[in-house]
Amino acid sequence: MEEQSLEKEKNEKERIAKQRIKRKLFTNNMLFMIPSWSDLLGYPTLGKYVHHQVSKIVTDTVIFLSGYDYSIETVKGTLHYLFGLGYYFLKFEIEPDKYITDNRILTGLLLSDFVYDHMATSKNITLEEDHDVVIAEKVTKVPVDLSYKPENHITFIKGALMRNIFIPYKDIFLELMERIRIDDSYQVNKNGHMLLSAHWDYYNQILVSDKMRGIFDTSYLNSVAGLNSIVFEADQLLQETLSPLNLTIIT
Repeated sequence: MEEQSLEKEKNEKERIAKQRIKRKLFTNNMLFMIPSWSDLLGYPTLGKYVHHQVSKIVTDTVIFLSGYDYSIETVKGTLHYLFGLGYYFLKFEIEPDKYITDNRILTGLLLSDFVYDHMATSKNITLEEDHDVVIAEKVTKVPVDLSYKPENHITFIKGALMRNIFIPYKDIFLELMERIRIDDSYQVNKNGHMLLSAHWDYYNQILVSDKMRGIFDTSYLNSVAGLNSIVFEADQLLQETLSPLNLTIIT
């Protein structure tokens, strides 16, 4: 029985490894979306909003227009970084049927290997078999440029994206585009990085730079529904895990 159990565990690890290779989620110049952050993490917390306990999260979508990705092996496992223009959108309740919306801009996403594998092996919701295009229960990724694909393939992809992504999440995408147009948004040199994290030691948190300590508008640092906290740990973690070359690329 023990040998069968070990063999089963080995086969499962091999299956996940093959799927991870086949469905590499973090690639450059793509649209990347997690339909529900709390669903991906297994609903770890409801969080607070202006000192009030959140009673229900309706929407907690994460969207990135990615520009750079990086993975690194650590003693605890593999860390997966994604950098780009990101947005964390929330719709929730603190009282029944009274909805509140909130958001945070993001410049990076950080996932442990466990969360990454959970996302990478989630069930497809289309029949599409394409290594570049993934529309699954817990993640969507699609290249920004589809011009290299056959015309009929592009038509299929666009139809699937409209049905499953752009129509259901239209308002969130419009909000993201508006934030990108604002001149002082996504100023990494000024405000440092803002990382949504599923790191083992910073699970379900946003990590911000020490540069944010001196900002006039501190509203970004207020408690956020669905998250454990916002902490000043981005600079230290990036210094510990990224090479000098990679640090130069993302700043």
